[in-house]
Amino acid sequence: MNTPIYKIKDSVDLFVSDNKYLMVYYMNTRRRKSFKINEWTMHLLEIIDGEKTLDELKKMMQEKFNVAAENTEAVIEQLETNKIITPRCIDDSILSEYDRKRYDRQINYFAEFFSREEEGMLAQKKLMDSKIIIFGCGAVGGDIAIELAMAGVQHITLFDFDKVEVSDASRHMYFKDEMVGYPKIEALAQQIHEIDNRIAIRIIHKSMKPDSNIERLIIEHDFVVNTLDEPYIGYTSSKISRICVKHNTAHYIAGGFDAHLASTGEMIIPYVTPCVECYAGYFKKTLAGWKPKKHPVVKRYREIGGLSSMTLFSASFACIEIIKYLAGLVNMNESFKVRGELLFSTLKLTYINVKKNPDCPICGERGAIK
Repeated sequence: MNTPIYKIKDSVDLFVSDNKYLMVYYMNTRRRKSFKINEWTMHLLEIIDGEKTLDELKKMMQEKFNVAAENTEAVIEQLETNKIITPRCIDDSILSEYDRKRYDRQINYFAEFFSREEEGMLAQKKLMDSKIIIFGCGAVGGDIAIELAMAGVQHITLFDFDKVEVSDASRHMYFKDEMVGYPKIEALAQQIHEIDNRIAIRIIHKSMKPDSNIERLIIEHDFVVNTLDEPYIGYTSSKISRICVKHNTAHYIAGGFDAHLASTGEMIIPYVTPCVECYAGYFKKTLAGWKPKKHPVVKRYREIGGLSSMTLFSASFACIEIIKYLAGLVNMNESFKVRGELLFSTLKLTYINVKKNPDCPICGERGAIK
């Protein structure tokens, strides 16, 4: 068996300070580290070119610089541990040559979260193999679908009943004049196939009703996104989340609706994060006694504002969290985000202080859903 072939990671920038400190800049994550090194370690870095095996590196260092093989191997191990170098991935079975080229920069980015280049490709493969259903294909839901398609997701189900309207031009990234009057899911599916015609798309032209049986749909997917605001986002989220928790399916309630433009929404990992019912309990407690004032405009369904850049922010934030989860880039059990809102005037992002409720009837210790 051949020994590993090492390369300096593509996302790492190196320079030497005062001939004794190695300064490392991890470009993708913007981290910096410094290491005290000797002269022969600098020579070792110079000959790590992505072509030489570990055995060849040890031999060269011994012959040219009189460095014992075990010392070279020890330094190699430290460089790999600190994610400065990585074994070059030569496994062609993970991704096709086309996909390696198509997602080259994304794989590069993913790889920085791991020790090995191969793990970046495996993360991309996880993303491509994921089956995702998106309930609601308006501005936020449509943008999420497009961004996930660009990221490489190959299995997407779209659920919506609405049709494209002229006003959608200001908010929907998939809008085209000729699609006015068409079902949104058809227009969105066309746009997704223009991004990648290999993507398997299933379209379901339905509305969500109290008696809608969506359990089978949810079971068939690995991840669920909800942006469906008809009849009401709180109702659809509760209906969807209860089923997802029952089947231990992670889901995302995406933001950007009504009075909550530029809301981040929330990632829900059953029995780890607060669920929709936890959020409902939180708001019930914090808003106890509050009553909205009567609004002077009676019929204001069409008066709720919107801005494409704000809905795109909500969608992009959601996609970052979804990709992190699906690709396994970080431990989402520890780094998940609760709902936040971006304020337009200050661009300040604030998060609500909601906690997982141990007595929640859905996901708590005595939860009713089993």
